[in-house]
Amino acid sequence: MTESFLIGAAHRVITPSLGSPMAGFDARKGVSTGVHDNLHASALVFEHNGVCAAIVSVEVITISRDFSAKVRKEIERITGIPAGNIVLSATHTHCGPVTQNHFFNQGQALDEQYLEWLAGEICEATQDAFAQRAPRRLRTGFARCEGIATNRRTADGHPFDPLAGILLVEEPNGNPYAVAVSFACHPTVLGPNTLEISEDFPFFTLEALRKQLGQGVEAMYFNGAEGDLSIGHKSDLSAVGIIEPYRNFETARRLGETLAGAVLAALPTLERETGPLSVQRITARLPLKQYAPSKQMTEARILAQKAMESASSLPLAEQLPTRQRSLFARMEEYYAILYEAESGESPKTLNTELTAIRLGETSLVTLPGEIFVAVALGIRERSPMARTMFLGLANDYIGYLPSEGAVVSAGYEVVASRVTADAWRTLQDAALDVLHRLKAEG
Repeated sequence: MTESFLIGAAHRVITPSLGSPMAGFDARKGVSTGVHDNLHASALVFEHNGVCAAIVSVEVITISRDFSAKVRKEIERITGIPAGNIVLSATHTHCGPVTQNHFFNQGQALDEQYLEWLAGEICEATQDAFAQRAPRRLRTGFARCEGIATNRRTADGHPFDPLAGILLVEEPNGNPYAVAVSFACHPTVLGPNTLEISEDFPFFTLEALRKQLGQGVEAMYFNGAEGDLSIGHKSDLSAVGIIEPYRNFETARRLGETLAGAVLAALPTLERETGPLSVQRITARLPLKQYAPSKQMTEARILAQKAMESASSLPLAEQLPTRQRSLFARMEEYYAILYEAESGESPKTLNTELTAIRLGETSLVTLPGEIFVAVALGIRERSPMARTMFLGLANDYIGYLPSEGAVVSAGYEVVASRVTADAWRTLQDAALDVLHRLKAEG
């Protein structure tokens, strides 16, 4: 038995070519015209007493289940890390490439050549991190950070998650080797009018961390339960192209550096982890909404589209209701068609994988889409582990998963969710089940 983790880290640039479509905003017009900052796939590999696991931050909007399964299987082939012990987590930047078609970008072109290349770069980053494994120290903990994320669905901005999870890897001599930050917030400082490729505010967080810790330090960002969190704007407005003037790179810099400052201030408080390392997985079976027949939903979408076109000459504020209804009708039509195409008994379920990784007394729990923050806060509050962090949009993308009571106020995120109002409880219970399994392993 050893007290040391073997840890390795590496990254690859995954920036698409100029002129590529950009994902994330229904209201965006045009393709990428420049690169503000490169996108990356950054891998962190852990080994302890023969057990190996990998977490990979991929700076794209989403990771589909099929893409994840394919890439993890290939990583297992080339490294021996079990596919079930590998997590691919999208940062959810809205200023990056199109990686799948879903409710938010129906019909948007997929560049299959880019996706093949992306898969290869993720595999190479993980393979390099695996090859870099060496005895290193792991310290973990939280930084308290307020003034960045706010709940975009409530008047007072609550709840939100004020804790940024930190994994700090050090060489035996104490020098920083790698740092990973997990923080829950939509990286949408930049709006649909931005045509430059960027990771958004996390870019400035990681740049500030490298500046203080050393340019050779591997720095990576993971999102958390960001479903109803943003930096202050309302999703219903943003989705139809209403862009507040503060959504620019200067704001992204200020917020990103604020997060980095909180992380740096918390480094002396981190706890040393010496093992064990273990992994548990579970399938959550989330109940699906039922929709009217797709033909009926298509008719509703056509009517909503015509109403929006009829209102196009009105002042923007007066157009807003018809634009929102048109957007919502398209999303519901998409889900109705998807529901009819799926096999299985009725009522149908959406089956998705949750993974939990134990690193000493710290646990990392995957979230398979845009989970409302109250769901994650409930998991952390009831977790048997000393520290519970989240890897959002990981290994799958199921869309939004609202918390208890959210359907009362409806809105963009609720319409964009295809699971029922009580699906949050199923996911929360599954996460707690897998965490208790980790704890029981001792």
